[in-house]
Amino acid sequence: MFDFDDFINYIKSKDYYSDQIYHIEHIPELKARYDNLNKPLKRRLGRWLDTNNVKLWRHQAEAINYIREGRNTAIVTSTASGKSLCYNVSVLNSILNNEKATAIYVFPTKALARDQYEVLKKILEETNIKGYRVGVYDGDVQPNEKRKVLANTNVIITNPYGLHFYLPWFKQNWRRICINLKYIVLDEIHIYRGIFGSNFALLIRRLKRILETYNVKPIWILCSATIHNAKEFCEKLIGEEFVIVDKDDSPSGPKKVILWDLPYDDISNKYRSPHQETKNLFISHLTYKTGVQTLAFTLSRKMAELQAIWTRKALPYLKNKIFSYRAGISKKKRREIEQNFKSKDIIGISSTNALELGIDIGSLEATISSGFPGTISSFKQQIGRSGRGSELSISTFVPMQNPLDLFYIHNPNKLFGNIQEDILITLKNKYILKNHLCCASKEIPVKLEDHNLFGVENQDFFKECIEELVSESLLMKRGDKYYWRGGFFPNERFGLNDLSSKSYKIILRIHGGEELLIVEDESYVFRDLHPGAVYLYEAETYIVEELDLEEKIVYLKRAELEYYTQSLKHTEITPLEIISQTPLKENNQIMSFFGNVKVEHEYYAYKIIDTLTQEIVSRHPLEDIPIIEFETQAFWFTIPFDFQKELELEGFDVGSSIHAIEHAMIAVAPVLAQISRWDLGGVSINFDSIRQKPIIYIYDAYKGGIGISEMLFSRLGELMYMTNNLINSCECEQGCDGCIYSPKCGNRNQNLSKEGALYLLQKIFTTS
Repeated sequence: MFDFDDFINYIKSKDYYSDQIYHIEHIPELKARYDNLNKPLKRRLGRWLDTNNVKLWRHQAEAINYIREGRNTAIVTSTASGKSLCYNVSVLNSILNNEKATAIYVFPTKALARDQYEVLKKILEETNIKGYRVGVYDGDVQPNEKRKVLANTNVIITNPYGLHFYLPWFKQNWRRICINLKYIVLDEIHIYRGIFGSNFALLIRRLKRILETYNVKPIWILCSATIHNAKEFCEKLIGEEFVIVDKDDSPSGPKKVILWDLPYDDISNKYRSPHQETKNLFISHLTYKTGVQTLAFTLSRKMAELQAIWTRKALPYLKNKIFSYRAGISKKKRREIEQNFKSKDIIGISSTNALELGIDIGSLEATISSGFPGTISSFKQQIGRSGRGSELSISTFVPMQNPLDLFYIHNPNKLFGNIQEDILITLKNKYILKNHLCCASKEIPVKLEDHNLFGVENQDFFKECIEELVSESLLMKRGDKYYWRGGFFPNERFGLNDLSSKSYKIILRIHGGEELLIVEDESYVFRDLHPGAVYLYEAETYIVEELDLEEKIVYLKRAELEYYTQSLKHTEITPLEIISQTPLKENNQIMSFFGNVKVEHEYYAYKIIDTLTQEIVSRHPLEDIPIIEFETQAFWFTIPFDFQKELELEGFDVGSSIHAIEHAMIAVAPVLAQISRWDLGGVSINFDSIRQKPIIYIYDAYKGGIGISEMLFSRLGELMYMTNNLINSCECEQGCDGCIYSPKCGNRNQNLSKEGALYLLQKIFTTS
């Protein structure tokens, strides 16, 4: 039995310990609860469950019952709760009832698709179902094999990018699959957010539009880690009604989650390195008594490698039992590491989030999350990797020195309470919709009355998008239908990560030749792909050699680098239309607004930042980068004259105070939505000439907006409270990277007042 108190005393005895344990959350043991199906499965499947001693947990039985009733079902439960069994059993039982029945499985990555393919193949072997009934269909499959899959397979496994590319051939080559389509399975749906999720939602509507021509209405089976407001999200993503299974009845042992605060050095005015804190903890786990088997999650491939190197160096007698795990290593090596970890021949792994999703690594004693993984869903996925048995397990969260990580450390109720993060997607972004109308017209001609098929309620908006495409010579009208007339293949030009038609090809120069890596939007290129920028693609690092503005091409070269880059910009913002306005509920003297704005970015320099120390190594000017101008959505609010006067009487500068609030609001906004602070932009104006007041603007950093600022506008009081908590809980005196500094500040984090920000926020909450 693991002695947690003894382990904590062991940690506290170490030289590096100086009261870093801020909070310990106890998650109690959960006992398994079982249930039976409403009606028995086909004999072969029932026998397979009995042979493997598989008793269905109650949530599994509930999900399978719903699916067999023909209801669209979303299973939203924890890691290792048997979600894949729900859809595999349902689909295979259907095939045993009707050998023509088909299903399409969509996994977010090729690697996960291959893993699940192997799982399903094993079930087929053990149930004497012919192996050809399941097949993978993606860009890695040879043409001859693809033909066999389309001709014979019942279950086709693919990914979103493949589905997007193959849709124009559905009516011809996928006819058998479509006519007999019984199920569509989407796994890990919590990753479908932002631009990617919005594109995917419209891709799904294009697929449904094609299936309607066959009069086919499949049953949708969605799976996800625990998410906020699952029913609303699933129905918006797919455009169908869903029943939700979210009560997890799988067993799990008790867990202790340690929130590990970073010590703050008053002399250097800096937090201690989180990477060194992680290293120290990782070593202590492996050296406690006989060793605590540990999986340490890192935020980058480089850091996964460094943690393994540092730990091996500190523990040379264990070097053959410590490994890194990441994208880029061979599939054979990955499987070897997974199996040896499962058998406990390996006791320590430092990994990227590659081990966060869907891969079975068996029972595990401890995890370390080195840096917040972006969403609470992902965080719960990570800590859920330990404690699958009945014994106590431990997880430790080590924050990076940034506001969001430290906010969660100092506000455990936000981390362990009900998930509040909205998953934001939009069907109203003109630029995204126009891309999909181009693709849809290549698949089946578009009509004006199709607006409901695309989830667009406003037919005038839909018509406006189509007319713009006609004027751009991308669509042509014949009768009441609109056909594709562009000189390129739209499903290839417009990717699922794209926002607009203003895109650049990202070309890798290699061995005297060139290779197309990806296509990126213009605004992203000017921000992150300027000459000298470091570009991360599929966990590999590249450096930008050349930006060709005329040909819209970025040239890269492969590089192993110890640094990354961040661009700096000046921003101007102009309100165009007020859609809604309201006084702040907590203080009716504060007027808040939501509407459309015009944003102008002028990129003028970039920083080189050391990956390990996070220190700024150097700054470099940017030349010949055009000013970016786009329309998006924003919320903004004004500061009353009385508040300004009191600030100034207390000796605080108004501009510096609201500048600090703007930075902190953006930093803490991801608590309310599954976004990063890079998805938002902000401008604080100490005196607006039109409104005659100071104003803070926060806007969606994407053309047309994706709904972030609209959601934040509706929860502005909550956002302000969290902003106050963030700034107030930071140990620094005058502001730092952990509270009011922003890595993208165009003013280099000058003219910021932490004390002024706190004074103003307190004034807002105490005056009404």
